[in-house]
Amino acid sequence: MSWKFINPQSVNSRLFALSEVHAVKVKKYDGNGDVRNFSLKGWDTYADLMDIDPRTGKKLKRSEWFVFAAKGRREVYV
Repeated sequence: MSWKFINPQSVNSRLFALSEVHAVKVKKYDGNGDVRNFSLKGWDTYADLMDIDPRTGKKLKRSEWFVFAAKGRREVYV
């Protein structure tokens, strides 16, 4: 399944260590490899085991892993 963009306001920016989130996309994890090592060049990623499909809002029959990818702004501390 391909990535689906979702409302950036629907996620907590702290999950990605960002001060502000500009874009978020999500996809169901395909199960290849360890979800904790998933990365996407140019995006900050976060994986979560969920009971509700974040793409549709529908309850799942069983919990499944989803990967979230975000772009945004980091606070720079000097």
